[in-house]
Amino acid sequence: ISSLRQADDYSRSDATVEYSYLLPGESRGYWKQHSPGKWIRQAKIHGKINNEKTILIIDTGAEVSIVDTAFARKVGCYIDRSQSQECVGIGDNVYTTEWRTRIKITLGGYLVYFFDIWVGVLSGQEAILGMDYMVPAGIRLDLADGTLCLPDEVRIQLSGRRPLYSDKAQSVKLDRYLQLGVGESVELSTRLRGSGSEHDKLWVTRGDRWVPTVIKGPGKTRYLRITNVGEKELVLRQNHQVGMWLVGDRVPRIQGYVSVGSRRYLEWQNLALQATTEAGSTEAAPPETPTGPMVERPEYLTPRAILRRQDPTQVRQVEPRSKNAGVDGASRGRIRPVRRSTNT
Repeated sequence: ISSLRQADDYSRSDATVEYSYLLPGESRGYWKQHSPGKWIRQAKIHGKINNEKTILIIDTGAEVSIVDTAFARKVGCYIDRSQSQECVGIGDNVYTTEWRTRIKITLGGYLVYFFDIWVGVLSGQEAILGMDYMVPAGIRLDLADGTLCLPDEVRIQLSGRRPLYSDKAQSVKLDRYLQLGVGESVELSTRLRGSGSEHDKLWVTRGDRWVPTVIKGPGKTRYLRITNVGEKELVLRQNHQVGMWLVGDRVPRIQGYVSVGSRRYLEWQNLALQATTEAGSTEAAPPETPTGPMVERPEYLTPRAILRRQDPTQVRQVEPRSKNAGVDGASRGRIRPVRRSTNT
């Protein structure tokens, strides 16, 4: 390994080049501190193909993905024999895959992909997932932490890797017994604090019927809120683990943990908001719609013929009373009938 700049046409003097030889089993830099004496040959993860548990090889050096012929027949895949593909890198000679099929890949227990893959004979392996799968699926390898990172920032531990942070993890557990109704949430009085370092990162997990959300308090203090998003009453025991603090760039090895502020965590916040909103709308239901009119309405007969105008009405004209008229009405004016015609 050269550690100094080599001489070029524009340099005034010749630069010396220092060489260093790598010994068998030697590791330097990051790997010397974090993974001493660890030899990683292949990146393998536990997953499912067509709901059948298997071990998948994640190979960033492979351009195509291949599933074993015997395994494809075992899980009931329909094989298309009209396509072929030549591959280099499997054995000394050119390797030809003559068939193609579509499989269902499940990662992390919840993320499902349907993918067209080549079929070939793999000795001792059931499936190899190459870059033609990893790039469209949005997954990547983190060899420093030994994890496979999914699109929603959920990480899956590689097979054969042991946790490196067990002595630096700080668990977050419930401080009391919780009993929540449908759509109900409770804020825990426990303050979430790390070890005091600015690089501490909080990771939380959820259950089938509950989700956690973090509420910011004064300064760096945070509070935890648990919301029941299920359709039944929820009971959580004391000391139930709901999160953990990790130092630096460490990530949880256990599936289902997400960092606060990630895209999956925002989805959990939406679930909590939706559950509490629906519960509030159910309690404050609008009054029932009245079956009849709020005021009385007169009923009219339905006309069955053409109505004719009535005869001119008689209007009576009353003469004004005299001021000296008695109370007996003897001096009242005389009432005369007057016929008034109505213009048609």
